[in-house]
Amino acid sequence: MYGIPDSLLALVFIGVLLLLAKLGEEIFEKFRLVSYVAAIIIGIIIGPGVLGLINILPNISLFIALGINFLLFTGGALEFKDMETKKFLNPLNIITGILEFILPFSLISFIVYYIFHSITIALIVGIVTGMSSAGPVTRLLRDTGLNNTEEGNKIFQQVVTIEISAVILFSFLSDLHGRAVTFFLIFKIAIELFIALLFIILFSKYVLTKLLVKVDFNSRAHETVIAVIVGFVLILGFVGQLYGFNSAIVALFIGIMLRDFINDRPLVAEKVSTITYGFFEPLFFIGLGLYFVRITFSLMIVGLAVFAIALAFKPIAGIVSSKFMHIDTWKNAFGTSVHGGVDAALLVVALGLTLVGRYDYSVIMIAITLLTLVMPLLFNIKAPVVQTKKSKYVWEMVNAEFKNLKACDIASSFQSVSVNSKNPISLAFKMCTDLNARAVIVINSNSRVLGQLMLSDMVTMGHNQLRTLSVYQGKIVPAIKVMCDSPATDLIKIFRETDPPIVAVIDKSGKFIGTILEREILKHISNILDSDKQ
Repeated sequence: MYGIPDSLLALVFIGVLLLLAKLGEEIFEKFRLVSYVAAIIIGIIIGPGVLGLINILPNISLFIALGINFLLFTGGALEFKDMETKKFLNPLNIITGILEFILPFSLISFIVYYIFHSITIALIVGIVTGMSSAGPVTRLLRDTGLNNTEEGNKIFQQVVTIEISAVILFSFLSDLHGRAVTFFLIFKIAIELFIALLFIILFSKYVLTKLLVKVDFNSRAHETVIAVIVGFVLILGFVGQLYGFNSAIVALFIGIMLRDFINDRPLVAEKVSTITYGFFEPLFFIGLGLYFVRITFSLMIVGLAVFAIALAFKPIAGIVSSKFMHIDTWKNAFGTSVHGGVDAALLVVALGLTLVGRYDYSVIMIAITLLTLVMPLLFNIKAPVVQTKKSKYVWEMVNAEFKNLKACDIASSFQSVSVNSKNPISLAFKMCTDLNARAVIVINSNSRVLGQLMLSDMVTMGHNQLRTLSVYQGKIVPAIKVMCDSPATDLIKIFRETDPPIVAVIDKSGKFIGTILEREILKHISNILDSDKQ
């Protein structure tokens, strides 16, 4: 294409796709629309669907395939982190969630069969439009302030069950595809899927988690933990693929099983989130548009028809279950009907397995995209987005004060939380506990910052190690450093965006000056506000 080798062209395409996807997401965010829908629309426009500027190349397809895996893994790890296992395993919740999926799945599949005249395609449409996605629901509940309410928790629990039910049914259907269906085959596939799922869950929970804890304890960099996680996601994905589970679905369950380990380690969670949502997610969603065939009027009409059918029947199950769950009828109807994420990933997998063709994919993706946009808007009618009220005067005053403050000014106001690398670790531990700090800065004899020693790592050491080991023998990890003359407003941004346990202040020659903790920034803000009241 364009007279350039595909391997070279893919580099340019991936760069352009990434930039366009993030630009589109930022624009949609400003209008409070589902951001990644912008990426899908841009993909359709620049891809074969409209302009044909960028086509799916093997290298791009590989990145999109990896994106599906890591998007589902990260979704399981970070978006399911608030899922209470005991409540989720409540029989009533499980039965309710399964029925909430089966009802719209059955109705939608039955009706769309008369559009596609294919049982397989009808079932795929029923699965991806009859299910819900936990990731978008999490964001929706957070935006409307329902994430910490009993009502919000019940909606989330239903969606989790619906999503997992759809994923398992999809795996079952993909295993049956192209084979002569018999009772024995159905029973055999059901047993294989059960064993594969059980193995993935048990291995992730009791073997992989313990391995990661040991790696985290013994390694000097969090990147090692990330590498082990990525390696096992790919390896277990391969194993799952051999025994009936698509690798992306395996990644979802691994993420759910590792969610406690990852969320107990903010730096690991941050790195997983950054690589997924900063790179793989935008590429995945803009890539969804690249699989489209040429957009025609008839294709749009069929896509709108599928959307209308799903819009009419998907909320029905939520209306019925609201009576049992004691939730507002329309909140539950639309809250448990939110799309975008796993449903789209399953559709791409279905395309790769030839369960659907490119034309069918295009039609169904139009319906999913419209559902992703419309369902949150309908939900917000009953539960409007909670607007964060900001006093422009207060923040203008804080910014004005902080612009006059330098990092050195704040660091010099408080005791430095630092130790020399030759000091015993017990001193570092005592300093953290005495000063209520999550980490201590480590410097050498030349006052150069070597990194930081985390309190969480020191807590896991035995009494003898704390007493006998020196700081340089501990797990020193990189620390954030700021220049002495940096404006204090930069510090607010650093703590807001990365939540570091501590920040080291250095001079122009790189020598250590002092430390800053988040509470010290908050104390300065509090003092400014108190002085204003007086």
